[in-house]
Amino acid sequence: MAKNIVLICGGYHPNFSATGNCVRQIANCFVIRGMNVYLLSISPDANESTEDFEGQKIYRVVSKRSKAFADIRSNKMGRLKVVAVKSYWAVRKLLAKSGMDEGLVKAYVNKLEEISDIKIDAVLPCIMPAESFKAGYIFCKKHGIPLFPILYDRYSDNRDYFRYTWAHKLKRKSAEKLEKDVFDYSKMVYYIDNWAGYFAANRRDNAMRVEHPLVVKRADIPAKPLDGATEITAVYQGEINHQMRPPQAMLTAFETIAKNDPSVSLHVFASGNGVEDVKSAAARNPESIKFYGKVSKELAEQYYSAADFTVILANKDKEIVSSKIFESVASGYPVIYFYFSEDETSYKLLQKYPLVLCVRQDKVAEECDRIREWMYENKGRRVDFELVRKAYDDATPDMVVDTSLGILEGVKTGNG
Repeated sequence: MAKNIVLICGGYHPNFSATGNCVRQIANCFVIRGMNVYLLSISPDANESTEDFEGQKIYRVVSKRSKAFADIRSNKMGRLKVVAVKSYWAVRKLLAKSGMDEGLVKAYVNKLEEISDIKIDAVLPCIMPAESFKAGYIFCKKHGIPLFPILYDRYSDNRDYFRYTWAHKLKRKSAEKLEKDVFDYSKMVYYIDNWAGYFAANRRDNAMRVEHPLVVKRADIPAKPLDGATEITAVYQGEINHQMRPPQAMLTAFETIAKNDPSVSLHVFASGNGVEDVKSAAARNPESIKFYGKVSKELAEQYYSAADFTVILANKDKEIVSSKIFESVASGYPVIYFYFSEDETSYKLLQKYPLVLCVRQDKVAEECDRIREWMYENKGRRVDFELVRKAYDDATPDMVVDTSLGILEGVKTGNG
């Protein structure tokens, strides 16, 4: 009999966050297994709505804070009112014992209660946002429903989440207690490497290390021609910012190559405070560097199908792994990775991929000829998906889905 599975995340269809992409693959895998899948996400326009998508029923929730920020994005407010609204909600979040948007926690819980007549068999909350993690726990504990948290970024250990170092110090113990309470209740906790230290120090039988579940066979997607496509095209898609993921090494490489070879071009689909650098590089090299801004995932995938190479930028925090790594290797495309140091987790992961060129960012000026030659040598090459799946078997959604369903069968028969 099909089980009713609820997943909770932040940004989802049509505006996927990085973790939303991961949840999408897990949801699709549950659908393939014949489960009834329900997805709770944050509304992108501050309006509650429902939609059927890829065999899932999506419920979009709204909190007062998300409604206020949607009003800001609509440009209907004057500057002073924008400052006042941002300040008000910053103070509200700062004063909350959890450091969370408790209104969003309540919105998730209310929606779970609203749909509880479907007889929910399991809830899988994704910890970013942390509000979904807390909401899933509150609801499941109240009703005795199995809980399977999926952990990405650390909550209690993330100073930026609490805005200020002093606020983090004040609230960290409370955050750690919530984590422990959730883990104690959960049937299985799925975590990635940036939680490895925690679970090494706090060993549990109900914890399993996984990776971003993005190694799935890519569907054949009709290509959308890239603007001013040249003989060799590379695509970067994702966040760019000066603090964590600067674009300068990538831009230096392609600007330098463009001076001697106009047949190589870079196409950037990105948002963040580093895009001004990309715009400037595109203005200097209009034939070789193209900036598209942020586009929908569906449109980005169509452009991606027309490209020859994919580019990945390293994160300054060497423990953070970009989800783009798994999407890129799953596609089989040749990858150019601009990294900072060999002890990065992402660098080590990419060493398992047979079609990658790793370029150290502080050496990029002297590597441009090698990059160009490698691109010509590997244009049109692809890695067979089965080779990728075997190399990154912990990065498939099957691990989370099959383990969860196995535990639920045990719960049902009294063996769990």
